[in-house]
Amino acid sequence: MRKLTVVLGCLLLAACGGGEEPARREVLQFNAGQPGMIVDGKPVSRELLAAVARGRALSADDPAQHERVLRELLDYVLLAQAARREGAEADATFAADVEVARLQGVANAMLGWYARRHPISDEALKTEYEAQVAKAGTSSYDFDQLLFDKEADAVAAAGELAGGKAFDKVADAWRARAQQAQAYKGVHLAQLPAPELAQALQALKPGEATKVPIKTRFGYHLLGLVAVNPFTPPAFDQVKGELRRTLTARQNEAYVAGLREKSSVQDLNAPAGGPGQATR
Repeated sequence: MRKLTVVLGCLLLAACGGGEEPARREVLQFNAGQPGMIVDGKPVSRELLAAVARGRALSADDPAQHERVLRELLDYVLLAQAARREGAEADATFAADVEVARLQGVANAMLGWYARRHPISDEALKTEYEAQVAKAGTSSYDFDQLLFDKEADAVAAAGELAGGKAFDKVADAWRARAQQAQAYKGVHLAQLPAPELAQALQALKPGEATKVPIKTRFGYHLLGLVAVNPFTPPAFDQVKGELRRTLTARQNEAYVAGLREKSSVQDLNAPAGGPGQATR
């Protein structure tokens, strides 16, 4: 699931900038349901304790973890009360920080709510699994890579490979000028960031190296194939949870993209020289 960064503690501070006087608002904006604790005579909802537990992947049923959840929520409530007493809400920076944290919290909760309303079916998971297995192929690859940002350097290093020089010797000679010089083990074709790299590896035999630089959006690559190993994909049930997270994140991204597409935004603080126009 797509997750937006959130400062959980700020969410329990009173929301600012709503056009309402701070004294008319409760410190806790959401506090419905049965109380989970009482702080200075004020009830604090069990739902808030459950939310802290979910955010920290803790169990409120475990005594030690319950204590951690209780202490964390208590600190939030006490700091929110201190903010009210000491007048921090009148500070514009404080108010903006709280409002951004509140919006992040609403956004995260909305994505969770949307995902629950649109669960990923087992059929969709199976289809994704089969597509990934087909893309990964039946082999994994051990290989060395030199990545250059300058084409001239890549061509010069490729010339040494074409002349019969071993890949590790070329890598040692060019390491200081390469953007990256690294060995990889057990890589599946589906994991490669560019199809050109997959095609190049498949065309090589162990011990061979590319003689011409491979251009991708990352730069200019030279590959030396070390070994090709048989690969058996994990069983569907082993990766079902990860597949669900992947498809949920993809679904959420599409949902947000659709909202963005329907919106009209005018950037009033675009840097000088920027477009400064409606964006999506």
